[in-house]
Amino acid sequence: MSDNILIEKIWQDNDLLELSIKCDSKFAVAIQTCYIQVSDLHDICNSIVNCTKYLQKNCYLEFGKKNGNFTPSFSMEIVEITSSGHVIIEVDVEIEDNDIRKHRSCFYVESELGLLEKFGIALKKLIKGDIGDCVSLNN
Repeated sequence: MSDNILIEKIWQDNDLLELSIKCDSKFAVAIQTCYIQVSDLHDICNSIVNCTKYLQKNCYLEFGKKNGNFTPSFSMEIVEITSSGHVIIEVDVEIEDNDIRKHRSCFYVESELGLLEKFGIALKKLIKGDIGDCVSLNN
């Protein structure tokens, strides 16, 4: 499977993390660095696990803030979970090439329900993990 979301911890200062996020599909690749509070990442991890546990579609998760004068953001929305366990996630990666934050790359990343659950659990380990630790959706 060529589709993937890879998140690497590249910096931490107390409760603020800097993450490098790379999203791949058979059609596109997008990479962005974003900042997120530890408490927000913790909530996102719990949301991912709950979405998989209760088969919730339209589960929207935002890393950083899309609106306002903030640092770049990344979001993902679990838009489909099939009865056979296939998952479709829409990713939205801000392209930091202008000051008004208008360029974005949006596309679907496919996965499996069990892999998404493992991703949510592993993502939480980045909070206390070392710089350079990575979490991969489909590996």
